[in-house]
Amino acid sequence: MTSASTSSATSPASNASSQTAAPSPNADPEKHNNNRDTEGTAEAEKAKKPSLKERAETLWAKTQLDVTTMKIMAKGALAPTISLAAYQATNFAETYTTLGYLVGVVSILSFAIMPRSKFLQTWFLNMLSSCLAACVALLAIYCAVQARLHTETTVRTGGPGTSGTPSPGATTSTYNSSAAAVSGIWLFFEIWIINTMRARNPQLMIPGIIATIFANVSMVYAPQFASMATGISFVKRLLESFFTGFAIGGAVSLLIFPMTMRGVVFKEFTGYIMLLRKMTKANLTYLQSLEEGDMFFGRSDTNVPEKPKRTSEAQAIKDTLAGLAALHGKLSIDLTFAKREVAIGRLGPDDLQEIFKQLRGLMLPIIGLSSVIDVFERIAEDRDWNHPAPKKPFEELDDPNERSRMEAVQDWHAIFKTMREPFARIVGDIDEGFEHVLITLQLIKPPKREADAESEGDRPHPGEKDFQSYHYKRVDEYHSQKRNLLRRWCELRGFSLPDDFFENTQKADFKAPDWYHNVKNNDERQKYRARLFIVLYVDFLLDSIALTVHDFVKYADAKVESGKLGRKRLIVPGVKRLRKWIKSSYSRKQDAYTDEQHGMNEDGNRASNVYLGDAYNKRKDPEHLPPSTAWEKFGDRLRGIAHFLRSPASSFGFRAACATMCLAIVAYLHDTQTFYVRQRLFWAQIMVGMSMSPSAGQSLFSFALRLVGTFAAMVTSFIIWYIVDGHTAGVLVFFWFFVAWGFFIVLKFPRFIPVGMIYSVTNTLIIGYELQVRKIGVTVSESNGQAYYPIYELAPYRLATVAAGIFVAFIWTVFPYPISEHSELRRNLGSSLYLLANYYSVVIETVKFRVRGDFQNLHFDEKEHPAKKLEKIRQTVFSKSVLLLQGLRTHSGFIKYDVPIGGRFPRQNYDRIIARIQDILNFASLLSYASQTFSDMRNAEKDGSESQWLNDFRRLVKEADITSKESTTLLSLLSASVASGQPLPPYLQHPEPYRLSAKLESLDASILSVRHMAEPGFAAFAVMQISTKCIGDDIKALLADIKELVGELDFSFHVVSTQDDSPSGSQDALIRDDVQDRKID
Repeated sequence: MTSASTSSATSPASNASSQTAAPSPNADPEKHNNNRDTEGTAEAEKAKKPSLKERAETLWAKTQLDVTTMKIMAKGALAPTISLAAYQATNFAETYTTLGYLVGVVSILSFAIMPRSKFLQTWFLNMLSSCLAACVALLAIYCAVQARLHTETTVRTGGPGTSGTPSPGATTSTYNSSAAAVSGIWLFFEIWIINTMRARNPQLMIPGIIATIFANVSMVYAPQFASMATGISFVKRLLESFFTGFAIGGAVSLLIFPMTMRGVVFKEFTGYIMLLRKMTKANLTYLQSLEEGDMFFGRSDTNVPEKPKRTSEAQAIKDTLAGLAALHGKLSIDLTFAKREVAIGRLGPDDLQEIFKQLRGLMLPIIGLSSVIDVFERIAEDRDWNHPAPKKPFEELDDPNERSRMEAVQDWHAIFKTMREPFARIVGDIDEGFEHVLITLQLIKPPKREADAESEGDRPHPGEKDFQSYHYKRVDEYHSQKRNLLRRWCELRGFSLPDDFFENTQKADFKAPDWYHNVKNNDERQKYRARLFIVLYVDFLLDSIALTVHDFVKYADAKVESGKLGRKRLIVPGVKRLRKWIKSSYSRKQDAYTDEQHGMNEDGNRASNVYLGDAYNKRKDPEHLPPSTAWEKFGDRLRGIAHFLRSPASSFGFRAACATMCLAIVAYLHDTQTFYVRQRLFWAQIMVGMSMSPSAGQSLFSFALRLVGTFAAMVTSFIIWYIVDGHTAGVLVFFWFFVAWGFFIVLKFPRFIPVGMIYSVTNTLIIGYELQVRKIGVTVSESNGQAYYPIYELAPYRLATVAAGIFVAFIWTVFPYPISEHSELRRNLGSSLYLLANYYSVVIETVKFRVRGDFQNLHFDEKEHPAKKLEKIRQTVFSKSVLLLQGLRTHSGFIKYDVPIGGRFPRQNYDRIIARIQDILNFASLLSYASQTFSDMRNAEKDGSESQWLNDFRRLVKEADITSKESTTLLSLLSASVASGQPLPPYLQHPEPYRLSAKLESLDASILSVRHMAEPGFAAFAVMQISTKCIGDDIKALLADIKELVGELDFSFHVVSTQDDSPSGSQDALIRDDVQDRKID
């Protein structure tokens, strides 16, 4: 939770600041022609030795200490420093006495570095959890006092055998076994319910830690109170300490370097657009590298790890894409908080949502453009071209496969050289569109431009008033030049087209090579068509990106014209949004879509019934029918208690409670009660609750991290104390400085958050206690039953108690059976496959109604339009899938810290499957995106008419039945096998790749003729064809990977004779690979 809230405050900002000054590619083609002329100058400049200032700047950049980071570090360390400094006031010290150190600890756990809306939610939940913990503590104390009164005739308070006075007015008494037993039961219950809620709801992680500290401290002293008056006094003073820490944390968060969630989101918007700019430039660099390089070699094969890695151009795209996916997932979470925030600004919650929608619409085609790398990788795998090409002339090659490869490489060189200029120009226009959006929405400052009237004339620049019309003209020029691109491709293929061919495609005559006329069984025809599809794929996506960027430009200019960006105003979220915020804090949303039938009005004349499938309804219970009576509904709610008790979260809470009691039992025994308090062993008990995690891998990881953090705190506490010879003012200054570095770890290395937090908390405990003793004296400090130790003894004691606590937590994570990263990863992988099956099914239904033209007489703006339901579900499942895949990668990263018992964990298999799922998700998204073209083509016609080609295409698609339901079924079966660990069912086959182009040609030989290349839907069809082919390849590979992982219910046998090389055996292979896929190159 903390990584999502803190790192988001700095990462996008650093991305934006590092790229804001980068010049956009010039849209002028003359300047592109001068690129090669300036290469020598660029190499000469690189050869120059960097100056001392440049080297210093480079070295400083490696420290990641930008201004924003240092502000947040200072802010985080300020709260505990104020707490320790306030204790030096006599009134403060007399009020909190020996509980003053908790003020500093709680101020750290308030997480004042979080943005405002996240902080306020966590702040409120922290206070609520403290109040609930106080209520339970009072009830437990009451039960313990009653148990004492019923088993003891005389009560003695104070003196030997007691723990002194933990707070003013809270004198403890001697040991009572009944009170100790009752307190132990209450502690077990509290720890169980707290950790169960932590496991069920991750946003309760910090409030759960707060409640754990309160429960442990209060329950240690609970059996020692002889009356409710003393118990109430102690709980009241403990609650005051907690709330004082909350108050200090709140004041620091809201007043010192205040940071709003809206500000974080705007920085993430900036970083998002910068990454999109970087992606488009990287794709252009990659496409230009294909003019000379071998596109089939120099890449990594997930099946063969030892093969060479991708080229630097391709790897740069994949690295940027990973950062974009991570930022997209983080932004989707942060946006929810930003829309709920009260602030003074320009853009409201709906505007933020619309900007995110624009960015999401740009991400899909850019991801699709980046998938050109995957397309060539699949060609290399299919044709066995994934090896260095022979260094021989084409004429000397004997191997037909190598000759085919060389011919393909040379052909692609010629193709990409013809596309260099238009692609470079449109990428420059796209980049300038992004820059205009950044400047217009005031996300960056306008850069200083040098006047260059000779090359640029009077054209408007990004950020200027007339740039929208100029940008539209540039995008429209590229869109209209598509025919020139197709004409050049036809010339390369041997076609001879008349000048007016594209104006009169139906009647114009043209000359075609012989291979074009042979429709059936013509490998050369399929080969060239496949290459045309790839060209159209790249062109379609670049055109779509340019048009979408232009829509973004129009949106930004519309906000300027509306006056929203001209003045600030008070922004208050609506009642509906606030209600959803409150409900989301304690409810677990169910994905249920009620109503199986919907009546829709079409133009107000008649009603139409649209029947929805079972997936729109609430998930069925195979053991119970839906309740129909009030008694049955009551019984359903009663069964919810049993479901809660047997849930994995409840099991984890039980483990945490058992681990806590392993240490707490010492506090409830006669001979060790005072020893437990005197040696501060309850901090080991507290560390159990803070260290318990749902998996063994994370627990082992946390075990090492907390030891490192505590050891570092012990060392730095010596430095803090002795470097100024124990002078209070100097100690506070150095305490602030060193604690700030704990928050640096939290900000820059979210994976090592336990190190930063335990480091800061332990420093606060050690230094806070020593300053407390200096202020109130040793006698008062020991009045709570805890022995005084100088800092050189106290620090090692802290290290020992923390080590003991996290060691017990680790034991109970693997005992009685381990909840390891292995099982967590496998179950989550099954969930990811099931979500993928859902997403693919929704995408297929979306493609069906778009391509076939269903619901054309319905208005999309109607609330109950089926397309709206599909769109909402598709976006929801996509967001869930992206977040789950990020979690899978994180889990996989923790595997290395898991203790291997038995055989090694097949981590490479899991990583390969995760990568396959990501690829299928990307291509399925691209499939849905491309199909939108067919709906847009219908809406673009004012009179509702369509081209003859589109009418014919829709008719043929209906006859061909383009859907592939077998893929959805297979993904669901794979999900069930992985989640349960059971082998795959027998006779399971991967779906045969659907040759839609061949099927359409069998129905109408002219439907994919050269005459229709310029049709808007033709390019969309090419994208869909490539996407479905890649999805089929990935599903086939996915089936093989999962078969290797879980096995197969295969009882076939194979007998190989030593005298006969031919094997004999059962004829039925359970998973067949005999279906030959059509290969593209």
